[in-house]
Amino acid sequence: MEAIVSEYLSQHGYSALRSAMPQVEVFFRVEGNLAMAILMIDGRQFILDVPSYQNMKDQVGRMFEAKGYTNVCVFTIFLTPNITNVHEIARNDSFFWAIDLGRKRLCIFDNGMRDFDGLRDGLADAINMAASRPVGDKTVGQWIIDHTVRNPAPATVCLILLNIIAFIAVTAFGSSTDLDYMISIGALYAPAVFDKAQFYRLFTCMFLHFGVEHLGANMFALALFGSRVERIMGSGRYLLLYILSGLAASMMSLGTGVFLHSTNASVGASGAVFGIIGALFAILIRNRGRLGSMTAGRAAFLITYSIFSGFMAKGIDNAAHIGGLLMGLILGFILYRVPKRTKPKNEQTENMG
Repeated sequence: MEAIVSEYLSQHGYSALRSAMPQVEVFFRVEGNLAMAILMIDGRQFILDVPSYQNMKDQVGRMFEAKGYTNVCVFTIFLTPNITNVHEIARNDSFFWAIDLGRKRLCIFDNGMRDFDGLRDGLADAINMAASRPVGDKTVGQWIIDHTVRNPAPATVCLILLNIIAFIAVTAFGSSTDLDYMISIGALYAPAVFDKAQFYRLFTCMFLHFGVEHLGANMFALALFGSRVERIMGSGRYLLLYILSGLAASMMSLGTGVFLHSTNASVGASGAVFGIIGALFAILIRNRGRLGSMTAGRAAFLITYSIFSGFMAKGIDNAAHIGGLLMGLILGFILYRVPKRTKPKNEQTENMG
């Protein structure tokens, strides 16, 4: 549950601070002279009394005041397996929510703020989604369902379905491993593009795959990275990212083929997927190197390993991967916007009854 809350806050512009206590994580976001800090406290390992809790919040407030912020709001999200453990704290602090780990729900007490920085509804939805996920080992199919259908990323789902439908249609009339057949139905092939002006191939090749393993690998990567980037960017910008990255991959592949005097045919969604990975890396940089459990270092390792593996293997269109990656990186900086939130007001407390 900590990872879910952490990722949600990161997606909404909050950065993480290191804490001396392993049970406490501090997230913050600033707007001018306003600093909004959120304490995420793991109450599974200890019970916190009111004086200790208040002292903890005061220390965080003083830390931001010392940095020159004149308006500081310190909010708390308390994770607990027993909601009765936090009743006393909740009665004394309106800037307090709890997450009931047993029932997997967000709890807001009678005197608690109904919303803080526009976070309530989305956080409650994220917790509800987590509650609906199966526990334990998952098959690849279950994992993909979790990251698409149960945690909706509609554009990613549509892209995966479109690729699968295209593959079924292709294999219904021929073999997806037959090079001549694949060229005849839209694979990226330089002589056809330049001699016959068949520029549509730059687009159609993104939805064709050489065999079921090629399709499966790309769709797994699309479910893994695409669903996350779509939820961050929004479906419209995400689709623009996917298409432009795929087209950039095709153009890079063509250009490299001309330079190397190669006439190899190329198909696959991997150029667009590399664009998504490039955009994710840009988003991580914009979020000071971290987004939930993902870090810029891990993303850089993934990119380096994927590119290196491509050069070590045969039949991989590395130019397309690099072209898609670079376009995705550029578009990530252009399209991603840290969500703006309304400043909280200290007097905004309502009884929920």
